[in-house]
Amino acid sequence: MAERVAAGTSKTNLTAAFLRQSWWVQVLQIWLASRVVATLGFIWAASAQGPTPWSAAGHPNYFDFLDTWDAEWYRRIFYNGLGHDPGYPTHLPTGPEGAVQQNAWAFMPGFPLLIRLLTMLTGGLIEWKFLSQIVSLLLSFAVALVIYQLLRIKLDHKTALWSVTLIGFWCASPVLQTGYAESLGLLLLAGGLQQLMRHKYVAAIPWLVGLSITRPGMVSFAAMLAGMWVVRWVKDRRGTEGFPVLERWKLAALTALSALLGLAWPIFAWIVTGRRDAYTVTELAWRVVDPNAHLVLFEGWLGLGERLWGAFWAPMFVLLCMALAAWLLFTKPMRQLGNELRLWTAAYLLYIFAVFNPQSSTYRILLMAFPLAAGFAVWSRDWKLWQKLFWICLMIAGQVLWLATCWIFAHPDFTPP
Repeated sequence: MAERVAAGTSKTNLTAAFLRQSWWVQVLQIWLASRVVATLGFIWAASAQGPTPWSAAGHPNYFDFLDTWDAEWYRRIFYNGLGHDPGYPTHLPTGPEGAVQQNAWAFMPGFPLLIRLLTMLTGGLIEWKFLSQIVSLLLSFAVALVIYQLLRIKLDHKTALWSVTLIGFWCASPVLQTGYAESLGLLLLAGGLQQLMRHKYVAAIPWLVGLSITRPGMVSFAAMLAGMWVVRWVKDRRGTEGFPVLERWKLAALTALSALLGLAWPIFAWIVTGRRDAYTVTELAWRVVDPNAHLVLFEGWLGLGERLWGAFWAPMFVLLCMALAAWLLFTKPMRQLGNELRLWTAAYLLYIFAVFNPQSSTYRILLMAFPLAAGFAVWSRDWKLWQKLFWICLMIAGQVLWLATCWIFAHPDFTPP
């Protein structure tokens, strides 16, 4: 009995000591724990990896193992840049049947440009596969700090901390320390949202410009801003919240700018290649081999619905998925996050439904919808410590499953990360 009391007291003291530390120390400690878990997961996965297109001998080392999948495309952009194949080609590559083949135009240059800049500053002493992963890892710590500060605008300390924990242990979060653009994209997104929630529209511009050349989906940001304008206008009409004329014009201008930024990369690809649909048809090259391929909204999710329910019920499947997403956004926990984060999540999920092909990489793509994790944190914030630890264990198991299914290559592999 005395030993149980002593053990319980020890746990209480450890928890109290942790909570007495500065908020940023707490955030960094939690994030460090999540990165240690992810690193151990990658080490295990590398030891289990057989021969691949990137490593014929199999069992690659840690850095080589992480420099695969989409990191290879960013590496090509880093080394070759514009006007070269396998960088950004001036002519889209096509197969014998005339279908556009996979190429670098599907990947935006923000992250490899950042690594190139840092390479210049370091005198080229650190090669891509090391520098890209180190920078991505360091950026992920900045992501944790900025997301915490963003959520603290609406949530208390413990709930914001629990939210960051859930994001850090999400099944696809190991990607935040690879040569992918996810860490940089999340940082830019969180920074932009933080400025918007404080109604600092001009201060948000650098974040949004950076995001527009780092990760796709900027058009959903424009949709979110348009929604913000409508909500603020309605509240002003009802007398519940002021919306001064100057602020109206600032938000409207930022909405227009975001829409232009969302179109900038497809337009740039059009100018360089001479093909108007260069960006979208390149994205489609990962789905189909068809010389007449063109983007059809909701086609990917309709196809999934057809495979699951049949052609007749496929539209109902899509509508049901969208209705479920809408219901989530109107639950009490999500409402506590405020209109801005809910509108961003709604706009981003609509973007995913409209243009994305549901597949194994959906788990990675959902990282940008991190307010959903915050909503879950609000719902579960009163859980006991053992319940939260149990949930984290389940999430770690999800990471192992994600690594085994998505990151470990097994020919023929249809489950990319």
